[in-house]
Amino acid sequence: MSKNKRKGKVAIISRESNSKSLDIVMLEEELQKRGVEVRTLTRLLTKDKTREESLSYAGHMFSQAAAMVWADVVVVDTYIIPVSMLPHTGRTKVIQMWHALSAVKKFGWQTVGSEDGTRERTARIMRMHKGYDYVIAPSDATAAHFAEAFRTDPGKVVKLGLPRADYILDVTKGDRRYRAMGAVYALYPHLAASEKTVVLYAPTFRRGSTPDVKSLVEALDPEKYELIVRLHPLYKAEGELPQADHVIYEDNISTYDLMACADAVISDYSSLVVEATIADKPLYLYTYDIDQYSETTGLNMKFGEEAIADYVFRDAGELAAAMEKPYDMEALKAFRDKYIEVEPGHCTEQLADFIQSQIR
Repeated sequence: MSKNKRKGKVAIISRESNSKSLDIVMLEEELQKRGVEVRTLTRLLTKDKTREESLSYAGHMFSQAAAMVWADVVVVDTYIIPVSMLPHTGRTKVIQMWHALSAVKKFGWQTVGSEDGTRERTARIMRMHKGYDYVIAPSDATAAHFAEAFRTDPGKVVKLGLPRADYILDVTKGDRRYRAMGAVYALYPHLAASEKTVVLYAPTFRRGSTPDVKSLVEALDPEKYELIVRLHPLYKAEGELPQADHVIYEDNISTYDLMACADAVISDYSSLVVEATIADKPLYLYTYDIDQYSETTGLNMKFGEEAIADYVFRDAGELAAAMEKPYDMEALKAFRDKYIEVEPGHCTEQLADFIQSQIR
């Protein structure tokens, strides 16, 4: 790092969780290593919040507003009310580093007025996604989706990756892989000795419905496969899930760490569809409810036209049959290259460089 890097003050604000995300932890550490003063505020805010939670979060927004006044640069990973509602001083720059490496499904202004989206009047009153000076995206394809979702000038989109890209590369191909595998095998020692194919299934969250784990459990031969199911943190209906000797439900170890042990990955409309390509492992999409999902939420990707179109299935039996055949890794690479044009391994440093460049 050169000695003329500007230090200054950076506020990182999120409402995705009560704890710091992987991206925030890695970015925070990189900035602090450079002498930048960092103030991080994380507080979960969901649509189905109680009155008490709403009142508590309202108080928390005063802290968010204070951090905006204090900082030279504000970094957010979702819509933050004070950031979009309040005027900014000339010296403060706001960077949106969205909490996903892609935009498989529609969000933000793309879903306004839809069944799962915000009402247009509410979005306008709340100035949804206003006030960003820059938006981070890892490719031109994703940049186009982000510009539409944030209703921002495409010229404000900067081609950079998220810190998680570095982590995924390290945990699936680097030294961190052995640490992650050790943690998994300590909990499930039979996996270390098993000669079966280990499959990770990580479906996206579906409001009001249960992911179709049952069909996959029935379709995958228990003599050939071990299935690890990693459900979205917001999913709480564990009692409805099918149980079998070759199935593991894991909600403490991160999806990325579980990928270290997986031979193949199954997902659907999650950003993991793009993120998992960094691991260079066979990727399958189980999209049994794609018609309904396209209507209620909407998709940015036309799976039938993507390079991995042959690995998109509505039927679990057909997916299982495809797993018995050789996988076209060149198709996976073409899909990855379209949606990740940055080079994983240095994304954290490059993002920190850009943030420092915005400090007056």
